[in-house]
Amino acid sequence: MAAFSATETPPTVDVPPSTSVPLDHGSGTLYGLKSSWPIALDLAGSSLPCRLEGEISDLVVCGSIPKEIDGTFYRVMCDPFVPPNPNNVPIDGDGNISAFRFHQGRVDMKMRYIETERYKLERKANKALFGLYRNPFTHHPCVRAAVDSTANTNLVYWADHLLALKEVALPYSVDPHTLETRMYDPFGSKSKTFTAHPKVDPYTDELVVFGYEASGLATLDIATYTLNRLGEKVEELWIKSPWCAFIHDCIITENWLVMLCWPFEAKMARLQAKKQHWAWNYDLKATFIVVPRRKSTPLPTGWKQGESRYYEWRNCMPIHTAGGWEDANGKIYLESTRVHDNAFPFFPAEDGRMPSPETKADFVRWELDLSAPSGSTIPDPRVILDLPAEFPRIDERFMTKQYEYIFLDVFLPEKSDGSKNIFHGLNTLAMHNNKTGKTSFYYVGDDALVQEPIFIPRSADAPEADGWVIAMVERRAESRCDLIVLDTKEFEKPIAIVQLPFHIKAQIHGNWVEAAQIKGNLPFVRQIEDFKLSGRGALEPMI
Repeated sequence: MAAFSATETPPTVDVPPSTSVPLDHGSGTLYGLKSSWPIALDLAGSSLPCRLEGEISDLVVCGSIPKEIDGTFYRVMCDPFVPPNPNNVPIDGDGNISAFRFHQGRVDMKMRYIETERYKLERKANKALFGLYRNPFTHHPCVRAAVDSTANTNLVYWADHLLALKEVALPYSVDPHTLETRMYDPFGSKSKTFTAHPKVDPYTDELVVFGYEASGLATLDIATYTLNRLGEKVEELWIKSPWCAFIHDCIITENWLVMLCWPFEAKMARLQAKKQHWAWNYDLKATFIVVPRRKSTPLPTGWKQGESRYYEWRNCMPIHTAGGWEDANGKIYLESTRVHDNAFPFFPAEDGRMPSPETKADFVRWELDLSAPSGSTIPDPRVILDLPAEFPRIDERFMTKQYEYIFLDVFLPEKSDGSKNIFHGLNTLAMHNNKTGKTSFYYVGDDALVQEPIFIPRSADAPEADGWVIAMVERRAESRCDLIVLDTKEFEKPIAIVQLPFHIKAQIHGNWVEAAQIKGNLPFVRQIEDFKLSGRGALEPMI
């Protein structure tokens, strides 16, 4: 190797000019090389799959996590493991769980796919075998007998099962410690489907469930029932839907179940023509189906045993609910987000009409008068927050009762990137007080999006909304994510930020489960066992 003295000048080296990597996210190319993956979009607009399984012990925490936060935040992502059918929609990727266990101010993370029949078949084949969402006529013939569920929409802990839910089928049971998939249909359901949004009644300790298209594709049957803490069915009522509607969410009151119908329609002829399961119908209305929760429910005048009724508003999409309650005068009140057009443009109208990019969105309170005949039009809802909002949550200890506080994601346009899609612009967490009308905001940062929040009470008997809110934040410029922890006593700034070292897919939904609720005390991540030192180190023991 040549050496140079202090007075000599080393030879110059031609260094090529610095250029940025020519990456085209829109076409999925790098240096002009095309990927075998189509753009794997999720609802938040992220275009790359994650496809990771593993664990991290003791994530980096900025700030301090109160030791009273003791449990696990389970969230499920839409994360296709194999390149999906390029014509499929952003809500049909494989369910991948990311779980965060909080204990003694520390956070461990574990990620694992839900091993559905669909996931195992496609992973074994190393290619997509399933075609369009909920359309078996587009699937490979070899998988038409398989359960077509990606279990990617919600995770609910009930009867010692962590239920991985997608409303196209029945639950998968997942071990809450290892995240291993245990079984399909743990409750032996008669219905073919199970909602992704069952509701827990904290006063009766019951899980209220429904399933639409309960007898099969494009059928009008809806199964409604209640499971006790042991997972046993204690109430059941089957009803008919006004049309084959997309029924994603619901609310429960002390005596009633209300299901929200979006103005999409499924038709067997369209499925057989190998088209999308859903098409928006501008002639249909947002519809609320009201069902008594029990045979013993006191019925309003004019109602018959086993009857259900439905009430209509105009064409719109009431996406997710916060909660609801009933009064002594036969009225039900429920609160939901609302988009005044089709919020799922990947399911357009059959005539090809697409929603306007200027479509308004807000958060509203609906009023249903149970003395009105079925098919009645309800009054215009009361606007609670006049700005785009999604994923509302309440202190669920007060589910079925009139509550005061709501936590939700909102879209502050003055801080946005100009996106018109509500799911691509949720950049702020809000805490709204229904009693005072005051709203507190926490802006998550430039070029960042926030996902569905969860609420954790400070103690079992704490006042309503006294506790903490946790939510995942996607840091797009940094290509990674954070969990933020907010104290509801000072909502505008976090008390802790849990840093992930990489980017993970947007969740659809998730829930918090207290440590005391989960059976067993198994380690969440790999533990180092005691071992004997070799004694062969540089400073071996002296004799």
